[in-house]
Amino acid sequence: MRDSDRFRTALSLLGVAIGIFAIVAALTVVDSVQRAVRESFNSFGSDILFVEREPLEPDLNEDGIFRWWDYAARPDVSYREYLYLAEEGAGSSLAYVAYGASCTGVAGDWQLLVRQPLREGRGFTPQELSGGAPVALIGCDVEHSGAMLWRDGVPYRIIGVFEKAGAGSVCPIDIDQACLIPSKAMQGVVMRSSILVAGAEEQRARALMRRIRRLSPDQPDNFAFNRLSFLVDEMTDVFRMVSKIGWIVGLFSLLVGGFGVANILYVSVEERKPQIGLCRALGARQRVIVRQFLREAVGLSLAGGGAGIGLVFIATLVLNLALPSTLTVTLSFHAALSGLVASLLLGLLFGAAPAHTAARLDPVMAMRD
Repeated sequence: MRDSDRFRTALSLLGVAIGIFAIVAALTVVDSVQRAVRESFNSFGSDILFVEREPLEPDLNEDGIFRWWDYAARPDVSYREYLYLAEEGAGSSLAYVAYGASCTGVAGDWQLLVRQPLREGRGFTPQELSGGAPVALIGCDVEHSGAMLWRDGVPYRIIGVFEKAGAGSVCPIDIDQACLIPSKAMQGVVMRSSILVAGAEEQRARALMRRIRRLSPDQPDNFAFNRLSFLVDEMTDVFRMVSKIGWIVGLFSLLVGGFGVANILYVSVEERKPQIGLCRALGARQRVIVRQFLREAVGLSLAGGGAGIGLVFIATLVLNLALPSTLTVTLSFHAALSGLVASLLLGLLFGAAPAHTAARLDPVMAMRD
């Protein structure tokens, strides 16, 4: 093979490899992040109902305007409403959460908010929560000295420290920087509050909230029910967009590589005209010649695709060394198979024209050349 042929072949394989790398890399990242997110949401509790003042999903009016001023006028959910829902059995387990600037107050089943295990110490007792004891659970990155932690001018005794959660955890608060105290012990300003209900029947919970707020049948709800499944759906749309971008970028590179593969085959047809003519003169049918050149085209494409997939695998090893342990990027079977199928189709598509050109050569004229 001449140096110019080697150069053309290398460029063609490089184009195919870059295209397959872009496609497989996008699918690999999307699959890994989506798997990590879903596992985090499932571990947090996908069935938890958040009773809050505002909805997570934008609620637009008939003009497409988000009427934020209507939500700003709504009252926050209160501790009294939490007690009412708990007494009426709105769910299998309930918790009240008050979000402050420097700490978060909790009541009831506080583990509905934070599922992260404790690295040391213990959790809250029912007596500490109901009595508003000055005790605290903190994240592993919270700075403190000794066994006491000061918040809003009040000392709290540290009774437990959470294990490191990292960036892959799903929680309404930053667990590594969290400071949880009984809600009755909060001294600072409460910015917002929530009632978490596990195993809730949404219709019954709505009826109880309307009853305690004394809303008439013609009045709309002045509270919102939120579920984290909405965020999962939103992230799924983002993942789909990233996958499409990867395919678009990869297809442009594959076009360059595909034209290179076709060019190599056309050159091969010109150089092997005598052999093709001899095979045709000896009785070889056109489909035999077509299959021969298609195999070469597919072989070139698969070689480039295999190189692209290999680069993705190496990239995942490097990323896993750099990323936190909460997120693992792995080359999935789905992504690798997609890359191989794209390589196969590329070889068949761009190898078809040169293969049929070789099969239609006149045997006599080909042997003369």
